[in-house]
Amino acid sequence: MKKIRNFLLVLSVMMIAVTFYKSFAIAAQVTRINAKKGLIVIDGNKSEGFIMGAEVCFYSASGEEITCGKVHQTSESYATIKVDNRKAIKLEYGMEVKLSVENTDK
Repeated sequence: MKKIRNFLLVLSVMMIAVTFYKSFAIAAQVTRINAKKGLIVIDGNKSEGFIMGAEVCFYSASGEEITCGKVHQTSESYATIKVDNRKAIKLEYGMEVKLSVENTDK
């Protein structure tokens, strides 16, 4: 009985750790969309590398790249990205946003 209890305890701790690790491993996410102006607000900030002029790309849940844009405005809690308004229609809340690989080398 004691072995089963210890096993279940270890299993539950592992599941909780995996859940929290997933939230830390995910890049920034889309929080607001203004499709008419092509402005997308994400929850990334300056300390995560979303600085003015940095190029970022938007990815679907399957990992497919949808569009890329440049950071238009930043603050300590969010960043605004300017994209083509025709492509902004394809974006959805919660989509993953990552810094572009080409510009991170600079």
